[in-house]
Amino acid sequence: MLPIVQLVVDGRLVQGIEQPRILAGNVIVPFDDLRYVAQRVWYRADDRSITVQRGDRQIVLFVGSRYAWVNGNPGTVRLSPLRIAGQLYVPLAVCAQALGGRVDYHGAGKTVSVLLPPLALTRFTPPPVPFVVPTPFPSAAAPAPASAPTPTPSPMASARTDITPRPEPRRTPLMVTPSWP
Repeated sequence: MLPIVQLVVDGRLVQGIEQPRILAGNVIVPFDDLRYVAQRVWYRADDRSITVQRGDRQIVLFVGSRYAWVNGNPGTVRLSPLRIAGQLYVPLAVCAQALGGRVDYHGAGKTVSVLLPPLALTRFTPPPVPFVVPTPFPSAAAPAPASAPTPTPSPMASARTDITPRPEPRRTPLMVTPSWP
């Protein structure tokens, strides 16, 4: 059985279904817990790749392989992602450092803390107010639409005087006593 450690990301304790573990001196975390470190995390089954992304930084790892792509550059890692009892585990320090974070291990409390840099805010430019969708101009070659004939009222409809008007709804308020005390 691998030793279990606690994971703290930016001062918050991460409590997942599976706990982070230590394997060969490296802290490995379940794949699902990477969402606390990154903005986007996904796994592709066709090439068994794990992509971890935060801001403009990215790392791509391959299950069972030490090769990796760190911010678009090829490289190697000390420990590859692996499966333990059906659960996919990923080396934490490699991912956090590739995303610009700092990883500290506190042996006395068996705690790993990750400190991530703040994300750069992207500038949002709202559309002009009011937003108008441009409409295409009619082309000169297109024929003008034909005008629709105007309907004339039927002489039979205005001649009927035997129709009684509908009764108006009652507008008098009803006295209602509440059923609760």
